[in-house]
Amino acid sequence: MTLARTLHRLRREKANAWHDRSLWDQLLRAAVSVPANIAEGASRASPREFAHFLSIAAGSTAELHTLLDLAVAGGLLSHEDGRFAIAEAIAVHRMCAALRARVNTIAARHG
Repeated sequence: MTLARTLHRLRREKANAWHDRSLWDQLLRAAVSVPANIAEGASRASPREFAHFLSIAAGSTAELHTLLDLAVAGGLLSHEDGRFAIAEAIAVHRMCAALRARVNTIAARHG
């Protein structure tokens, strides 16, 4: 959730950069999608379903990374803000991948 909060903070701080509202909207949707899919997956009955939602969350972090690159290139975010948010997206992606691997191991044990 830290990643989504970071982007909401940046959006408030960069109010003058709203000239590309569609990119901001997509950035925020991708950022919110990550914890939402983790939470939804955690509520599922089987480890296999949880792993599926972790995969979706990881995909959202990859989407977010690309959108952040575009936001920096287009001048919506400074290089510093972009690097910080991208580093967070990469860290969350790694956490999702590690948790997904662990959940898949559990799913394999329980058939």
